[in-house]
Parts: sequence; C-alpha cells; structure tokens
Amino acid sequence: MRFFGVGATWAVSLLAAYLAFLAVVQGPVTLASFAAVPPAFTLDLGLTPLAAPFLALLAMLGVAIGAWCLRCERPVDAALIAGFVATMLLVLVARSVLAFVLAWELMSLVSAFLVGANHRRRDVRRATFVYLVVAQSGALCILVALLLLASHAAGPGFSDIASSAAAIPAGTRTAAFVLALIGFGSKAGLLPLHFWLPRAHPLAPPAASALLSGAMLKVALYGLCVVAFELAAPAPAAWGIALVVLGTVSAIGGVLYALVDHDLKRLLAYHSVENVGIITIGIGVALLARSSGALALAALALIAALFHAINHGLFKALLFMGAGVVAKTQGTVDLEKLGGLWERLAWTAPLFLVGCAAIVALPPLNGFASEWLTFQSLVGGFVLPDAGTRIVLLGATAGLALTGGLAAACFVKVFGVAFLGRARQPKKSHAVQPEQERFDAATFAQALLAVFCALFGLIPALAVVPLARIAATTIGGPAFTGVASIPPASLSVLPIALVALPLAGALACFALAAHRRLRSVPTWTCGSPVTPAAQYTATAFSKPLRMIFAFVLQPEHRRLVESGSSPWFPARIVYRIETRDVVDEGARWFGALALRVARRSRALQSGSLRLYLAYAVAALVVVVTLARR
Repeated sequence: MRFFGVGATWAVSLLAAYLAFLAVVQGPVTLASFAAVPPAFTLDLGLTPLAAPFLALLAMLGVAIGAWCLRCERPVDAALIAGFVATMLLVLVARSVLAFVLAWELMSLVSAFLVGANHRRRDVRRATFVYLVVAQSGALCILVALLLLASHAAGPGFSDIASSAAAIPAGTRTAAFVLALIGFGSKAGLLPLHFWLPRAHPLAPPAASALLSGAMLKVALYGLCVVAFELAAPAPAAWGIALVVLGTVSAIGGVLYALVDHDLKRLLAYHSVENVGIITIGIGVALLARSSGALALAALALIAALFHAINHGLFKALLFMGAGVVAKTQGTVDLEKLGGLWERLAWTAPLFLVGCAAIVALPPLNGFASEWLTFQSLVGGFVLPDAGTRIVLLGATAGLALTGGLAAACFVKVFGVAFLGRARQPKKSHAVQPEQERFDAATFAQALLAVFCALFGLIPALAVVPLARIAATTIGGPAFTGVASIPPASLSVLPIALVALPLAGALACFALAAHRRLRSVPTWTCGSPVTPAAQYTATAFSKPLRMIFAFVLQPEHRRLVESGSSPWFPARIVYRIETRDVVDEGARWFGALALRVARRSRALQSGSLRLYLAYAVAALVVVVTLARR
C-alpha cells in the first residue's frame, strides 16, 4: 500500500503540473461537464489562470511528500496522502457550486483522517473533533455564499455566476463575501478563527502537516480569491480594507504566539497563521487598488500574494519535515529539551536552516522576494486618493515590518536552541549519531524543497513572469506599468546585492581575525564547570519580547493549560479550574503570604543613596556590638 500511495501521489502531482501549464498557456479551459435534470446538480470541471499557481504548488509539494512517504511508518498514511492531494486537485478544478462543495467536503474528510491518525491519544481525538466542527461550519458558510450568488445567475456554473456578478445587488454580494470570508478564512487559519490550527496540525504525521499547512491553507485562499475576483466582483474598497486589517492582525498575532511557544510543531503552525495573514494583505491591497482603478498596482499586489502563497507552501513543508525528523530521532519537539542537533542530524540541520532563512525573508531565498513585492504594493498604495485607505496601508506596512522582525527573532531562537550548542539530555540508545544519518528518501524530499526555495529566491522571474500574466488576466489590466512598475529582471539582482554586502563584511572580519591570530579560550562561567544547563533556553530567549508584548499575550502557563482544553472556554477560566483541582490550599496560602511580604518589602529598595548608607552604618553598628560581646 505504501508504494501504491507514493505512485498515486506522484501521478496526481504530474497531472497538477500539466494542468497548471495548460491554464497559463491556454487560459480558461473546460475539462468536463456532467449535466443533470435539476440544473443545480450540474458538475463542471475546468481550469482558470487563477488556479495555475496553486496547481503548481500542489505539484511541487506532491513530488517531495511522495518521496517522504517512502519511509513513513504506516503504509495507510501514504494512501491517505495520495487521496488528500487528489481531493485538493478536485477543488482547484471544480467550476460549479455542487462540484466545488463536494470536492471541498472530500478534502475536509480526508484531512480529518490524517489529523486523527494517532486516534488512540485523547488530545488527537479532541483536536480532530474541533477541526471537524470548524470545517463543517465553514463549509456551511461557503455553501450559503455560493447559493446566494447562484440564485441571481442563469446557472450553477462559476462562469454563469461570474457573467451575472455585476447585476447582483450590492447587499447580496457583500453578504456572500462575508460568508465566504468566514468559511475560507476559518480553513485558512485567519484570526480569530485560527484556534483549530495549532491544535490539529502538530498532531498529524509530518507529511500530513506539510500538506495541511503548505497546500490546504492555500486552497482555502484560492476559494476566497475566486469569490472576491470572479463570482462576487466588482469588489468595493471596504472588502479590501477588511482583508488588509484582518491580514495584518493575523500576521502579528500569529508571530507573537509562535514567539512564546516552545513546541516546535505548534510554533510552525502559528507561523502558518502569520504567513496566511501576509498573503491576505496582498489580496486586500489588490482589491483596494482595483476598486480605485489602479490596475497596475492591483496586479502587483496579486502577484505578491500568489508568489508568497507558493513560497510559504515550499518552506513550511520543508520545516515540518525537519520537525518530523527531530521528533522521530529525539522523541520530542519541546525546544527546552533539545540542543546540539547539528552533530546528530548532519543533513537535516543545514536543510532546516534554509527553511528558517526563507521563512524570515532573508535574501537570496524565496521568502524575501515575495515579501519585498508585498512591501512594494503597500508603499505603492500610498498614492491612492482616499486618506483613510492610506492610513490603513501605513498601519499594514508597519505591521508587516514588525512581523518580519519578530519572525527573525523566533527562528533564531528555534535554530539556536535546538540545533546549536550541546545536547540538554543524556544521549539515548535510539538517538541518531552524526555518522548514522544517511541521505535517504526523506532527506531527498527536504533537499528538493530547499532547492526550490533557493531557485525562486535567486531567479524569482521564474515565478513572477507567469504570475504577471495570471494577474493581468484576473485583474483586467497590465501587470507592470505606472506607479508599481518593477521590471521582473531586477528581482534577481536585488537579493544578490543585499546578501553580498554582509558576506563581504563577514569575510573582511574573518581575514582580520586571521591576520591578528586571535586566540580562542574555553567558555568562562565564573569558575564553575560548563554544563548544558548553562545554555540559553527557549524561555530565556523569548522572555524580553514576551514582557514587551505582555498586554497582548496570555501568560505562558495559562496558555499551555488552554491549549489542551476546550476551545469554547476562555483560558483564564480554565486556568482557575485547573488550579483549584491541582494546587493544595495550604500551598496557595503560603504563596499568597510570600507575595504579600515581598510587596511590603519593596519599600526597603527606595533607590535613595542616603538610605543605603544608613543601612550600611546600622549593619556596622550591629556587627561591632555583637563582636564586643
């Protein structure tokens, strides 16, 4: 069954690649149409240029994850992965209401089986239940939205709805957009409907987590784009403003919760919330610019959104695979228990580093190229005539810059704590030694995704040029003209130029150190022996930022209790219930007394130099008096 699943995954991936090429070259294509006596039951399958980047992403991920499945522990997982890829392909080619809803439900059902793969664990069953509730609620919203739009069209096909979209009343289109935003946004993990994602994604097998975060979230964003740019068009400026604000909040919130989390897979899931927010910002700017008539700017923003969707799928799948290797070899993904993994995982460590550099948008990798285009679209929007729109775009620009800085700090913590330094736990018999990790199928899958990350970063025109044609077709205008004019050829020069300067500085420092023959000495820890306990922990690294953003973040112990509880109860209530059940009454009384005494003792630390001198004189008098006795 394993080899059958891998072969089926690769076959579907090749089909997705062919369909993506066909959609770019030929434009809209009808693949099949199954008429029914009730017209509402018509099943239409076809292609549009907007589906091409998502099909290409599915093809690249399918090839890599198919190779990974050659070493999966359960053969049935490989078959489920093949079915999952096939259902996402069906969603991307569905061109009628019934076909889309059926494909969407199949995708949700297969993904639920993957989330609940380890169903013997209670937390897995609970996460699967929460995921199913969110998925079915979102599917209901999507169905109502599509039915609202189809009720004003000549037929249930997407082409019929799109041709009648301009005649649909504005209130109906807005209601359909809101319902679609709830349905697709909950599946994509947008705040505040993201709560299922950090529960479900970390509990799935590594290959499933890579597909859930790398592909399924993007398929949800594809559905949102279909409604906004095609079925409910033309979109008013308010839709774009709502998406920009929602995307900015999701980006900042996702990265903040990732920063304070120490479970590697849950941390990566929170970063999916962040990057989905960045993609949503690009979609929102495209809608804003299109409503204002700035077609070139709208095309640029859509290019940035689609390009970042592809890039995020690639490096997030790479990171989830690396986390899977860590979990298998170390038995845990708790950063507080990891360390020195570079020595044990000689292949996974450098490939994971590529993923870390890509997700924090360091040149010359692919994350930099797409985030730079997103910044360019935000800055280009400052020329729009409405003052409120410019204020929203200014806030989104500041939020995106803050997100980038926090993401960099987060992955410095991740890689530094987990892969550098020394091991924090005694070596176990099953731990992989440096010479034991071989270049196998799983390593090939990670290396392939790392190559894609580098390729789209060094030569972004490979993606930007076809995306420009797709954006021009979707928006209805030229992709690179006017205020947002950015020649695609210059995209290859910028990341190389940005990375060349720090490399030159590093080489100069290395040459200077070699010339001066600087000596190296052992680590000094005040005369005590150097042990792994002296290393920085993940908690210590993130504590300054956690204190700065304490007004937004929940305290760590409360959030951890909430992560294993019902999503319908606030974290504070759950924490109090857990405390009354676990903590002894006497211990609580002693702790309250100690805190009260500590607060009263603050008066002794007044900061007055005269008072401190008085303390010294009093201590001297006491010592002399006792000595004389």
